[in-house]
Amino acid sequence: MHQMSPKATALEDGGTEQFSYQRQPNETPTEAVLSAVSAVSNRKIIPTATGDGDLDALEPLYDAINPDALDALVGSIEDGSGSDGSVTFDYSGHEVTVKSSGEILVRPPSSRNY
Repeated sequence: MHQMSPKATALEDGGTEQFSYQRQPNETPTEAVLSAVSAVSNRKIIPTATGDGDLDALEPLYDAINPDALDALVGSIEDGSGSDGSVTFDYSGHEVTVKSSGEILVRPPSSRNY
């Protein structure tokens, strides 16, 4: 499996960086989010077999968003009228935006503006 590392890009407002990950053709939006956030945060997607208290692993995505709903929503945008769309949510301390173009944007906690 070929995994693409996220690329750092400057924010348009002159702020700190966000990270861009391009979803692969055989990758679901859910898989791409996990890959992107894992790469940005340097945390594993799946906890080790010993399990409990594995701080090196991401929390389950379903704690932030329903993975089936995310895949269905992005799929319906992609299959729709050709218009662009995106979904933004918080996951594992990051702001994640999934675009209909297949791009996943991840803002690390230090670059979030409230």
